[in-house]
Parts: sequence; C-alpha cells; structure tokens
Amino acid sequence: MKTEKNNNSKFEIDFFELMFLAEVCIPPVPIARHVFFDRLHRDYYDNMSKEQRKEMFEHIKKNEKFDKKNESCLNFYNRFNPRNQYKLTVNYGGKIEYVEAYLHEGNYHVNKNQWVGNGYIINVD
Repeated sequence: MKTEKNNNSKFEIDFFELMFLAEVCIPPVPIARHVFFDRLHRDYYDNMSKEQRKEMFEHIKKNEKFDKKNESCLNFYNRFNPRNQYKLTVNYGGKIEYVEAYLHEGNYHVNKNQWVGNGYIINVD
C-alpha cells in the first residue's frame, strides 16, 4: 500500500504492518496515535481492497481496547463495517451523482466530518 505525506515524499507500508500500527493506535491514546487512528478512514480506507477493509475491521474490533463508546472507535466501526456501506444517488443542483457512504449517527457520511444532507439524497442502495 502506498501513501503520500506530501507531494515530495512517498512511503510504502505493508497491509499487515498497517494493521498492527492501527492496533496500537486504538483510542484512548496520546494525540499523535489518535490522529493516525482517525487517518485510517480518511487516508487509507480508499487504498484498501474490500477484503483488506473487512480484515482490518474484524481484527481491530476484537481488540480489548476497542470501545464503541469512544467516538473515534465508533466512527471506525461504522466506516469499516462491511454491512454499513451504501451507494447513494444524490442530486446536487440538478446534477445527479453517485456517492459511497456509511451510516454514522443517523447521517450518511463520506468521511468523519462530512456527510450528505438528506435533502440531496434521491436513493440509497
């Protein structure tokens, strides 16, 4: 899996290394680890295959530190849960678009801090 820190530097990390790193960053942890845990669904999710996402989900949710009462853990759970993925048909000002989203706290999120307003959603699959 490849990721970019900025336009000048590229780093490569093996999926299993990423999974173990994610495990030590399960909140509550110091801020740097917490930030990385949040990056899993913001920066790494789209680079993973469906199988890798499922494997990450199954592995992390079994960890004794993982607690859905923690907001970041709950967001991770909802983002990586294979049964909580939706394809939305949306209408933005007359333009029909298709968006992949996950249900989190009653809204269809595209990431932790962005969701699709109900008024734009035409259909949910």
